[in-house]
Amino acid sequence: MTVVFGIAMVRNEQDIIGPVLEHMLTQVDHIIIADNMSSDMTREIIEKYPVTLVDDTNPAHEQSKKTTALALRAGHEGADWVVPFDADEIWYSPHYSTIKECLTHLDGTHVAPAAIYNHWSTSLDLQLYNPVKRMGYREQEPAKLHKVACRTATNLVIHEGNHNAQYGEHGMDREMGQLVIRHFPYRSVEQFINKVRQGLAALKRTDLPEGVGIHWRHHGALLEARGPEAIHEIYYEHYWHENPLRDGLIFDPAPVA
Repeated sequence: MTVVFGIAMVRNEQDIIGPVLEHMLTQVDHIIIADNMSSDMTREIIEKYPVTLVDDTNPAHEQSKKTTALALRAGHEGADWVVPFDADEIWYSPHYSTIKECLTHLDGTHVAPAAIYNHWSTSLDLQLYNPVKRMGYREQEPAKLHKVACRTATNLVIHEGNHNAQYGEHGMDREMGQLVIRHFPYRSVEQFINKVRQGLAALKRTDLPEGVGIHWRHHGALLEARGPEAIHEIYYEHYWHENPLRDGLIFDPAPVA
């Protein structure tokens, strides 16, 4: 029987981590989640769910290294596949009832890319606290990058952003079109400002190339130069829609219970 684990790194995601975990627990066998020193109620919310919670006390943004370590741990605990999800993502298969069922059918495949559809806040959103159910409008086309579910192996390396994976020097088979992600990155102007602040701080603690996390670096530089008002302007110009249909969005809520 194929065993599938979800793995995630989180920090200060109290408004969305609960709904995401509730969904993911219906999709996989188990979840290992690393809390990166959250200062809100994220940790307390996670503790309510039947997941393995570990402490990540390294403030640096070293996503590839940390996620790969979680994948290796999952493999040691019996996982055949890992789904490296973020706290603001709803993963599912459009062809099967669960991700586990989907991955069970991918014989001989090592990597299953998932198309990403971004959801944005709009003036027509429902008056709900749960952003997964509140934010029903999404982009019609998937994002340029995808993310990947991976078969476990001792030489697996998951890349930054969970956008790709490799197994030593060998190319691996991929099965496209089996998984989809609904992404809820920016859920309020306050949350966006906090995400910019903590993203820049984490990147500053690394020696990663300037091209990694470029949008956090750009927004963070504006935050330092002009203060929160600059990020407020960016949010309402790019990530909030007064008229979503005019702006090309479609109403298609994420498929969650």
